Amino acid sequence: MTVTTTTSSPRPLALRRILIVIAVCAALVALGAWIAGLFDGMIDLQVYRMGGSVLLHGDALYDAELAGSGLPFTYPPFAAIAMVPLAAVPWGVALVVWTTISVLCITLIWRTSLTKTFWSFFTQRKRTAVLAALTVLSLLLEPVWQTLQFGQINLLLTAMILLDLVRPADARLRGFWLGVTIGVKLTPLPFLALLIVTKQWRALRNAVFGLLATMAIGFAIVPHQSWRYWTDVILDANRVGGLAYTGNQSFNGFLHRLGNDASWVQPTWFVLSVVFGLLVLWLSRRYWLADERVTAISVMALAVLYASPVSWSHHWVWIIPLGVSLIRGVNRVWGLNPAVVTGVLWYGLFVLRSIWWVPYRDDRELNWTFWQSIPGNSHLILGMLAFILLAVTSRSLTRQDENKSSKPPAV
Repeated sequence: MTVTTTTSSPRPLALRRILIVIAVCAALVALGAWIAGLFDGMIDLQVYRMGGSVLLHGDALYDAELAGSGLPFTYPPFAAIAMVPLAAVPWGVALVVWTTISVLCITLIWRTSLTKTFWSFFTQRKRTAVLAALTVLSLLLEPVWQTLQFGQINLLLTAMILLDLVRPADARLRGFWLGVTIGVKLTPLPFLALLIVTKQWRALRNAVFGLLATMAIGFAIVPHQSWRYWTDVILDANRVGGLAYTGNQSFNGFLHRLGNDASWVQPTWFVLSVVFGLLVLWLSRRYWLADERVTAISVMALAVLYASPVSWSHHWVWIIPLGVSLIRGVNRVWGLNPAVVTGVLWYGLFVLRSIWWVPYRDDRELNWTFWQSIPGNSHLILGMLAFILLAVTSRSLTRQDENKSSKPPAV
């Protein structure tokens, strides 16, 4: 008599674990959202659903305004098309699904940002515990909490860009998902410049293809709305809100808080954006060629944040991989203890949420004193300090890492 034994396939077991994690996360999200009173908020998610609902009913997308707030839909038509499923389900379901995706993206960002060397110190169970702890602690960070509180899309876009670009150069359709993120929200557009200066022509082709695919889908489904967006709406920065508002942590926001609508504000913003963008490209390229891909991408994100006409504080979720990059750079040059201090200070200062310590709204920002402007522009100040520190620590790259540029990334 022959007895045969069967063992479970690793793939179904892994899939089962993933589904369990997602289910547990969704349950915790639903409970947390109820405790925090988010079911009555998440105004940006409401705007997203409004965009999807408008398309379902055949109305004019860029004439619609969210009831009770007057907020318009400001994104490309493809974003509204992507939001149709959320518009088709009850509000509570949409909120839990969307927030669960965002929370899981926090986990993915940490998993991608921390190196293979870091994870090698832990067993699989401990890795899961570390990722869970980092995800929960990240909720204290001002940009992360703002993203979740408003129901914003930033965590999803950040995770998509990171996961796409850290892949090996020959990975299938690498760069495509970057293009898709641009088709959802234009702010990642400067990442194409990184692909150009590092001669990643295949990824650049795929990114352009991804963007054109989103545009083609938009024109195929809502041609009139697509034409209006790409020829008119895209040029109207005022649709997204007051430029001087403290939540706008960009060069443009900073200059409007100084000069409001003065004639020198726009040309100054353009010059600052170009100069800083070129410096960022130089530094990002340097890190990329040293195979510090997460750092290169995070540095490039600074160009996006500073040069964009509007960079709300929730756009700054890039502080997660940027903080990891700072810790790695300081550790490489000055050792572990300074690196730990750097990490504590970096993340701790964003936990303080100091941009909200000063008077804001109704143009109160225009009357800030010098001392009020420091916490009121703290994201910009911290980002600039990060850029300077990464520029300083990059001097060690050519000595230690120049031989790694042809190897696949360690993620």
